[in-house]
Amino acid sequence: MKTTLIATLGFDEKFCYRAILRHGIKEGDEIILITAEKVEKVEKAYEWIKRLIQTSFSEKVNIRLFEVSVESPEEAIKRVVEIIKSVEGRIVVNLSGGMRALVAIVLIACIIADVNARIELEKEDFSGIVEFHSQLIKLIKSPPTGVEFEILKLIERGFKRVNEIAKELEKDESTIRRHLMGLTRDGLVEAEKKKPLVLKLTGLAKLFL
Repeated sequence: MKTTLIATLGFDEKFCYRAILRHGIKEGDEIILITAEKVEKVEKAYEWIKRLIQTSFSEKVNIRLFEVSVESPEEAIKRVVEIIKSVEGRIVVNLSGGMRALVAIVLIACIIADVNARIELEKEDFSGIVEFHSQLIKLIKSPPTGVEFEILKLIERGFKRVNEIAKELEKDESTIRRHLMGLTRDGLVEAEKKKPLVLKLTGLAKLFL
Protein backbone atom coordinates (compact mmCIF):
# COMPACT_ATOMS: atom_id res chain seq x y z
CA MET A 1 0.00 0.00 0.00
CA LYS A 2 1.21 3.49 -0.83
CA THR A 3 2.32 5.61 2.12
CA THR A 4 2.02 9.40 2.11
CA LEU A 5 4.13 11.14 4.72
CA ILE A 6 2.90 14.65 5.50
CA ALA A 7 5.35 16.59 7.64
CA THR A 8 5.61 20.12 8.97
CA LEU A 9 8.94 21.67 8.02
CA GLY A 10 10.93 24.45 9.64
CA PHE A 11 14.64 25.23 9.61
CA ASP A 12 15.71 21.72 10.63
CA GLU A 13 15.31 18.68 8.40
CA LYS A 14 16.18 16.07 11.04
CA PHE A 15 12.60 15.40 12.19
CA CYS A 16 11.46 14.71 8.63
CA TYR A 17 14.56 12.61 7.97
CA ARG A 18 13.87 10.47 11.03
CA ALA A 19 10.21 10.05 10.01
CA ILE A 20 11.27 8.88 6.54
CA LEU A 21 13.48 6.21 8.09
CA ARG A 22 10.99 5.25 10.80
CA HIS A 23 8.12 4.63 8.38
CA GLY A 24 10.18 2.82 5.76
CA ILE A 25 9.41 5.15 2.86
CA LYS A 26 9.82 3.18 -0.35
CA GLU A 27 9.41 3.48 -4.12
CA GLY A 28 5.92 4.66 -5.05
CA ASP A 29 5.40 6.53 -1.78
CA GLU A 30 4.97 10.28 -1.47
CA ILE A 31 6.31 12.97 0.86
CA ILE A 32 4.43 16.23 1.36
CA LEU A 33 6.14 18.96 3.35
CA ILE A 34 4.21 21.92 4.70
CA THR A 35 5.96 25.09 5.81
CA ALA A 36 4.93 28.51 7.03
CA GLU A 37 7.38 30.50 4.94
CA LYS A 38 9.94 29.54 2.27
CA VAL A 39 12.83 31.44 3.79
CA GLU A 40 16.41 30.48 3.03
CA LYS A 41 16.79 28.05 5.95
CA VAL A 42 13.58 26.26 5.01
CA GLU A 43 14.70 26.02 1.38
CA LYS A 44 18.01 24.50 2.53
CA ALA A 45 16.22 21.94 4.69
CA TYR A 46 13.93 21.06 1.77
CA GLU A 47 16.85 20.70 -0.64
CA TRP A 48 18.63 18.42 1.81
CA ILE A 49 15.57 16.15 2.10
CA LYS A 50 15.04 16.22 -1.66
CA ARG A 51 18.67 15.18 -2.28
CA LEU A 52 18.29 12.34 0.21
CA ILE A 53 15.17 11.08 -1.55
CA GLN A 54 16.66 11.43 -5.03
CA THR A 55 19.84 9.63 -3.98
CA SER A 56 17.92 6.80 -2.36
CA PHE A 57 15.00 6.42 -4.76
CA SER A 58 15.83 8.43 -7.90
CA GLU A 59 12.50 9.87 -9.09
CA LYS A 60 10.39 7.03 -7.67
CA VAL A 61 9.32 8.86 -4.51
CA ASN A 62 7.39 12.05 -5.17
CA ILE A 63 8.23 14.96 -2.87
CA ARG A 64 6.39 18.28 -2.74
CA LEU A 65 6.65 21.43 -0.64
CA PHE A 66 3.64 23.62 0.17
CA GLU A 67 3.71 27.04 1.80
CA VAL A 68 0.78 28.24 3.91
CA SER A 69 0.41 31.53 5.72
CA VAL A 70 0.01 31.33 9.49
CA GLU A 71 -1.14 34.95 9.33
CA SER A 72 -4.36 33.67 7.71
CA PRO A 73 -5.09 30.53 9.75
CA GLU A 74 -8.51 29.82 8.25
CA GLU A 75 -7.11 29.91 4.71
CA ALA A 76 -4.10 27.86 5.78
CA ILE A 77 -6.30 25.22 7.42
CA LYS A 78 -8.52 25.07 4.33
CA ARG A 79 -5.45 24.55 2.11
CA VAL A 80 -4.06 21.80 4.31
CA VAL A 81 -7.46 20.05 4.41
CA GLU A 82 -7.43 20.05 0.59
CA ILE A 83 -3.93 18.57 0.59
CA ILE A 84 -4.82 15.84 3.08
CA LYS A 85 -8.00 14.88 1.22
CA SER A 86 -6.14 14.67 -2.09
CA VAL A 87 -3.83 11.84 -1.02
CA GLU A 88 -4.49 8.11 -1.01
CA GLY A 89 -3.34 5.05 0.87
CA ARG A 90 -1.76 5.02 4.32
CA ILE A 91 -1.30 8.55 5.69
CA VAL A 92 1.25 9.53 8.32
CA VAL A 93 1.24 13.09 9.64
CA ASN A 94 4.40 14.16 11.46
CA LEU A 95 4.06 17.41 13.43
CA SER A 96 7.62 17.60 14.75
CA GLY A 97 9.06 20.39 12.61
CA GLY A 98 8.24 24.04 12.04
CA MET A 99 6.70 26.75 14.17
CA ARG A 100 3.98 26.05 16.71
CA ALA A 101 1.32 27.94 14.74
CA LEU A 102 1.97 25.70 11.73
CA VAL A 103 1.70 22.56 13.87
CA ALA A 104 -1.65 23.77 15.25
CA ILE A 105 -2.93 24.52 11.74
CA VAL A 106 -2.04 21.06 10.42
CA LEU A 107 -3.51 19.32 13.48
CA ILE A 108 -6.80 21.22 13.12
CA ALA A 109 -6.82 20.38 9.41
CA CYS A 110 -6.45 16.67 10.27
CA ILE A 111 -9.49 16.90 12.55
CA ILE A 112 -11.58 18.65 9.90
CA ALA A 113 -10.45 16.37 7.06
CA ASP A 114 -11.60 13.34 9.11
CA VAL A 115 -9.24 10.85 7.48
CA ASN A 116 -7.71 7.74 8.97
CA ALA A 117 -4.16 8.91 9.60
CA ARG A 118 -1.38 8.25 12.06
CA ILE A 119 -0.60 11.58 13.72
CA GLU A 120 2.68 11.77 15.59
CA LEU A 121 4.96 14.22 17.31
CA GLU A 122 8.58 13.44 18.10
CA LYS A 123 9.93 14.59 21.44
CA GLU A 124 12.54 17.35 21.26
CA ASP A 125 15.19 15.15 22.88
CA PHE A 126 14.47 12.29 20.43
CA SER A 127 13.56 10.00 23.34
CA GLY A 128 10.33 8.85 21.76
CA ILE A 129 7.19 9.54 19.78
CA VAL A 130 3.87 10.90 21.03
CA GLU A 131 1.10 9.42 18.89
CA PHE A 132 -2.43 10.76 18.73
CA HIS A 133 -4.90 7.87 18.43
CA SER A 134 -6.61 8.13 15.03
CA GLN A 135 -9.91 7.31 16.69
CA LEU A 136 -9.52 10.37 18.93
CA ILE A 137 -9.73 12.61 15.88
CA LYS A 138 -13.03 11.03 14.86
CA LEU A 139 -14.42 11.18 18.40
CA ILE A 140 -13.64 14.88 18.72
CA LYS A 141 -16.03 15.46 15.83
CA SER A 142 -18.58 12.87 16.93
CA PRO A 143 -18.31 12.10 20.66
CA PRO A 144 -20.34 9.32 22.32
CA THR A 145 -23.93 10.33 23.09
CA GLY A 146 -27.21 8.76 24.15
CA VAL A 147 -27.15 5.17 25.36
CA GLU A 148 -23.47 4.74 24.61
CA PHE A 149 -22.58 7.72 26.79
CA GLU A 150 -24.81 6.34 29.56
CA ILE A 151 -23.01 2.98 29.31
CA LEU A 152 -19.64 4.69 29.69
CA LYS A 153 -20.87 6.59 32.75
CA LEU A 154 -22.11 3.35 34.33
CA ILE A 155 -18.81 1.57 33.73
CA GLU A 156 -17.07 4.54 35.31
CA ARG A 157 -19.33 4.14 38.35
CA GLY A 158 -18.45 0.45 38.68
CA PHE A 159 -21.13 -1.34 36.61
CA LYS A 160 -18.77 -3.58 34.64
CA ARG A 161 -20.93 -6.52 33.57
CA VAL A 162 -23.45 -6.58 30.73
CA ASN A 163 -26.33 -7.77 32.93
CA GLU A 164 -25.67 -5.00 35.47
CA ILE A 165 -25.68 -2.33 32.78
CA ALA A 166 -28.79 -3.74 31.11
CA LYS A 167 -30.66 -3.79 34.43
CA GLU A 168 -29.62 -0.24 35.32
CA LEU A 169 -30.69 1.10 31.90
CA GLU A 170 -33.77 -1.15 31.71
CA LYS A 171 -32.73 -2.54 28.33
CA ASP A 172 -32.16 -6.01 26.87
CA GLU A 173 -28.69 -7.45 27.23
CA SER A 174 -28.57 -7.92 23.44
CA THR A 175 -29.09 -4.17 23.02
CA ILE A 176 -26.29 -3.41 25.47
CA ARG A 177 -23.96 -5.87 23.74
CA ARG A 178 -24.64 -4.18 20.41
CA HIS A 179 -23.71 -0.78 21.83
CA LEU A 180 -20.65 -2.27 23.50
CA MET A 181 -19.46 -3.58 20.14
CA GLY A 182 -19.53 -0.01 18.82
CA LEU A 183 -17.76 1.36 21.90
CA THR A 184 -15.09 -1.32 21.61
CA ARG A 185 -14.62 -0.58 17.92
CA ASP A 186 -14.17 3.09 18.77
CA GLY A 187 -11.50 2.25 21.31
CA LEU A 188 -13.54 3.41 24.32
CA VAL A 189 -14.18 0.10 26.09
CA GLU A 190 -12.14 -3.06 26.49
CA ALA A 191 -12.33 -6.32 28.40
CA GLU A 192 -10.75 -6.35 31.82
CA LYS A 193 -11.65 -10.03 32.00
CA LYS A 194 -13.20 -12.17 29.25
CA LYS A 195 -14.87 -15.07 31.08
CA PRO A 196 -17.09 -13.87 32.55
CA LEU A 197 -16.93 -10.59 30.66
CA VAL A 198 -15.85 -7.68 32.85
CA LEU A 199 -15.56 -4.29 31.17
CA LYS A 200 -13.28 -1.34 31.71
CA LEU A 201 -12.86 2.09 30.17
CA THR A 202 -9.84 2.98 28.07
CA GLY A 203 -7.84 6.15 28.59
CA LEU A 204 -9.51 7.51 25.47
CA ALA A 205 -12.98 7.09 27.00
CA LYS A 206 -12.04 9.09 30.09
CA LEU A 207 -11.51 12.16 27.91
CA PHE A 208 -15.25 12.29 27.20
CA LEU A 209 -16.58 11.75 30.73
